[in-house]
Amino acid sequence: MGIRYITSKTSFLYESDTGEKRRMILIFGDEVQTKGSAINGRIPVEFRNRPGYIKEKDLGDKAGLELYFIDVGQGDSTFIVTPGRKKILIDGGINQRAHAYLAWKYRLDQPGTSVDTDLLVLSHADTDHLNGLVPIITHPCINVKKVIHSGIATFKSGEYNTELGDLDPTGTYLKTHHNSLEDLAGLNLSDDFTAWKNALVAEAMHYSSVDVSDETIDLDEPEIAVDILGPRRDTLNDKPVSKWFKDKSKTINGHSVVLRLTFDKVLILFSGDLNIEGAKHLIQDDAIKAKMDAHVFKAPHHGSHEFYIPFLKAVSPQISIISSGDEPDHGHPRAVFIGGVGLASRSDSPLIFSTEIASFVETEIKAVTEEDDNIEAEDFATSEANKKARHLFKRRLHGMINVRTDGKNIYAARRVAAGYWWESYGPLVPAQRPDY
Repeated sequence: MGIRYITSKTSFLYESDTGEKRRMILIFGDEVQTKGSAINGRIPVEFRNRPGYIKEKDLGDKAGLELYFIDVGQGDSTFIVTPGRKKILIDGGINQRAHAYLAWKYRLDQPGTSVDTDLLVLSHADTDHLNGLVPIITHPCINVKKVIHSGIATFKSGEYNTELGDLDPTGTYLKTHHNSLEDLAGLNLSDDFTAWKNALVAEAMHYSSVDVSDETIDLDEPEIAVDILGPRRDTLNDKPVSKWFKDKSKTINGHSVVLRLTFDKVLILFSGDLNIEGAKHLIQDDAIKAKMDAHVFKAPHHGSHEFYIPFLKAVSPQISIISSGDEPDHGHPRAVFIGGVGLASRSDSPLIFSTEIASFVETEIKAVTEEDDNIEAEDFATSEANKKARHLFKRRLHGMINVRTDGKNIYAARRVAAGYWWESYGPLVPAQRPDY
């Protein structure tokens, strides 16, 4: 008995060893606990507390890389589980849905349950990426080990000559940056960033900024490499500065933390809210441009119209995931972005997923209300609140995009309401990027 993993695109969980009735369908990479030896070619297992039988030929011993693009509405949040079972969370959305996802996945309403998050990434400090991280940082059952960020905070109006800090006299560069929590002491931060800072201070969190000069993140896992491809800072009077991109929004988005994760032959790019100005600034550096090559692409800025075609071609993805919502309605994903990323694909059959398009909310449990999405963070100290969060997320499973890989083949899937359970693809062989 022990942990095994699904090795086929999909696999039936049968109610008995005869295979007469299918209980549910699992996808590549799903983890099961075996409960005995094979009978009639099927092994007794348990999947998320559900007993059943899986065909022996569909089970393997090696874990893959798991990517969960969570439906957080108009925002971003991605959860990654590496083959060595390290856990990375990139952004948290604006609400409690990323938090609810962790409560669901790790059953945090059950006594004695907890989850370690080895790395938390704040791509940039906009509220639709930041606010949902505060309850995760402070959750009594979630242990965050390290936080990295872009170095750009947000301030109360009037504190500096912009809400991101002071510009140089020419208005070309943003001079105000921070690395540690100590750098923020005594500053008149915005309300959202104050809540973020207070949560980090309360948890005595390791917190540091990154840019391309840091080059890589060491996860202490030989199979996984993480390259830092943004932000790209400049230097003015021997001090790091960030190019000012016309206004606050363009600057904070354009200097998002951009990461590329490599697992064997598979490359995955996380682009935050990178926009036209930020993308141009990055790929002006040929060494950075060469590393934008990726098979799986978390699309920038929710599929906004503010994208740069040469950047998309530098990525040339096979699979793109757009995270967006309809409240507030910004018209994301824009039709022009979907067309652009499709044209830039390295595949004749590109896969373009959207959490918003995939999502619909199950109503059998109860109607989703605004109150469900805004459970107070302190309430999550109770198992009852965690149970409520877990049930909330179960109603949003259809909006989550799943991407899994063993480093040689890629699988992608999303839940559907029909009896076949999944819209699923794979195995997809990682293709070479065209020479644009």
